[in-house]
Amino acid sequence: MKTSRQILPGVKAIHWLDCRHLPRRVDLHGICRMPVPVLTALSAVEVFDDAECACVTEREGGSFQDTATLKFLTHELLPINLKLGFVVTSVEGKSYLVGSKEPPFPKVKVEQRCGLPGGDSAGYFYEITHVCLKSLVECHISADGL
Repeated sequence: MKTSRQILPGVKAIHWLDCRHLPRRVDLHGICRMPVPVLTALSAVEVFDDAECACVTEREGGSFQDTATLKFLTHELLPINLKLGFVVTSVEGKSYLVGSKEPPFPKVKVEQRCGLPGGDSAGYFYEITHVCLKSLVECHISADGL
């Protein structure tokens, strides 16, 4: 089994979107190393502290599988009743998509934190995990989306 890990050098911005509005077969764009066009409205997420984004690629036999993980703390409660996808913008200015129109969709885990009296941030801690053929795919955002 061969494993490689991709870690974004820093997360500048995070936006959420409804996966129903993505193009089909985002994973194939990733395999071909073609950026995915994101032509839907994006909603910005105000993030506290430092957000983390990483992708682990595992090869077992003749197949590959990516596991993208995004972690952040915010004051907003996101609409987890939707099939959420996320656009992560790195400090280099590149944008990456976590999510797809078809299953498997990203798994969203939310935890409410109260923080300590010493000044820790209180809010909602999100851990998004997307296991797919190819995840954390580079994307282009339309000017109308922002």
